[in-house]
Amino acid sequence: MEGKVNRVVSVLLAAVMVWTAFLTVNTSVYAESENEYVSQQEASADTAHAESMIYGDVNGDGYIKINDATFVQKHCADIELIEEDYLPVSDVNGDNSVNVKDATIIQRYITGVYFDSLVGKTYVPSSTETVTTVPYETEPSQTLPSETEPAETQQTITTTVMTDPAKTEPSEVLPTETEPAETQPPTTVPATQAASTLVTAATVPAPVVGTVKNVTKTSFETNKITLKWDKVSGASGYFVYIKNADSSSSYKKLADVTSNTYTASNLIHTTQYHFKISAYILKNGVKYEGSGTVKKTATQPGKVSNLRMVRSSSVIEFAWDRNSKATGYRIYRACSATNAEYVLYKTIRGNSTTSFSDTNIEMGRAYYYSVRPFRELYNTEYNAPHSTIKFICGMSAPNYSMTSQLSRVSLTWNKNKYATGYDIYYSTSKSGTFKLLGTTKNNYFNTVRLTDKKTYYFRVQPYKLNGASQTKVLGTYATRSKTVTKNAYGVSVGGTYIEISLKQQHMWFYINGELYCHTDVVTGNADGTHDTPKGAFKIWQRLSPTVLVGPGYASPVDYWLAFTSSGVGIHDASWRSSGEYGGTTYKGNGSHGCVNTPYSAVKKIYQKATIGTRVVVY
Repeated sequence: MEGKVNRVVSVLLAAVMVWTAFLTVNTSVYAESENEYVSQQEASADTAHAESMIYGDVNGDGYIKINDATFVQKHCADIELIEEDYLPVSDVNGDNSVNVKDATIIQRYITGVYFDSLVGKTYVPSSTETVTTVPYETEPSQTLPSETEPAETQQTITTTVMTDPAKTEPSEVLPTETEPAETQPPTTVPATQAASTLVTAATVPAPVVGTVKNVTKTSFETNKITLKWDKVSGASGYFVYIKNADSSSSYKKLADVTSNTYTASNLIHTTQYHFKISAYILKNGVKYEGSGTVKKTATQPGKVSNLRMVRSSSVIEFAWDRNSKATGYRIYRACSATNAEYVLYKTIRGNSTTSFSDTNIEMGRAYYYSVRPFRELYNTEYNAPHSTIKFICGMSAPNYSMTSQLSRVSLTWNKNKYATGYDIYYSTSKSGTFKLLGTTKNNYFNTVRLTDKKTYYFRVQPYKLNGASQTKVLGTYATRSKTVTKNAYGVSVGGTYIEISLKQQHMWFYINGELYCHTDVVTGNADGTHDTPKGAFKIWQRLSPTVLVGPGYASPVDYWLAFTSSGVGIHDASWRSSGEYGGTTYKGNGSHGCVNTPYSAVKKIYQKATIGTRVVVY
């Protein structure tokens, strides 16, 4: 038996000597090409040796050389034992034992291959430190591990280093919104691959950190996701990681929280996000992270944008802008047939169709629609909020004409029989923002004074106050342009003039471009015989008082301003009540052609108007 042991020891010693010779040759070659490095190492070792023992200096000669690695190998084979005082500096991987791995680390340190260890660092004695020797025959082969091979017995504490998500996330059945989240192994990296992210803690046993379970989404919003999970026993907190699965393949750390819930904000609508939640335990200033649990979910789709009317005639048509991430769109309709309740009317699959036409309609009836994008992921449907649009079938864009005079634009159109009134909008560009100019129940509208020679864009949009709730339902509109002119009927008017609108039954008096006064009036009866003439005129007669004489009448007035040669003028009319001015009195109860004016207003005009003052009637 003794002979057999001697033979084993001889074989092991021979192997050690061959390996030592191989390393000595490699070290000599390295030293020849890196003399500066060796000399610096020796100088550093000299200085350290003068102060204290150095990890890796096994024989205590003040240097870290191949002899030290050989000494460790002999020690593990019980061929030559290391002195007890030098056992602590022989444990260069900090696992509280001297074994062949320490020899390997010293060898690789000498050749400049491996630096992330205790080799070369100053040893600080500890009163409680105990270092054991692992017998040589219990160790694995002495073959050097590859650069990417992890140290098998090294205890590490890691910060999380993200790897390829395809390798770190389950790729089987995707969970639904209500299914428990899947659990995956922690994403750790061996010390030889990620030395910069590892904290060696050989003397501190790592606590066992539980795995996060039952991650659920508790909010359904377009720009945020709230997650909640079961508390992990003993956990100090949780790391939250996020990945935009529509555009990225890697996670990034989002938060470090102490509660078992978190809300991720400022997210993108209609977007799938993967979250990874891991618990950690804080011990001695170090965070020990457990396994990560992945939750795959998404934000709700956003409302459709630019929902707009296209037609409202025998066909109702509307359109919207595309949502490129949507699976499709759902159209809901409410009308009298559904008791004004929205019901699913049409499902459009694919997001490239961005309009809808309805022919199952009746003229004059109200139809309300809702458009909702949806996205299907993980056996779950994510729906957008409702976006509604309302129609009165047949309430279409009026066909209107425009004229310009005295820096105004006059719009005229045919009435729509379904409309309650009309909104008038204008803008300085066709694609610009349109502002409300005014609202009227008439089929005409005169704008305020605008900038001379400037082009404006107008819209006339009908509306109906529908039902008992008087809901305002808009019709379609057309956009047209008109260039403003300060002249009238081809005549230069100047800054002082009297302006009379027959359709509005209103009169304005401007002096040097500034409004002096204005008033409602009653013009000639609109019967084709007594209509007040349109055109650009001048005041040619001023009388106060006088009597107006005509066929079958003689009417005394206090103020008279004649502007046509046929005897049409502006005057007071004591026989009219204040309620008759303006409106539609001129349709059936108008004058013989003159402009009947309230007494206070005509007195004021008479005081400033002179012979030659322009009068423009349109």
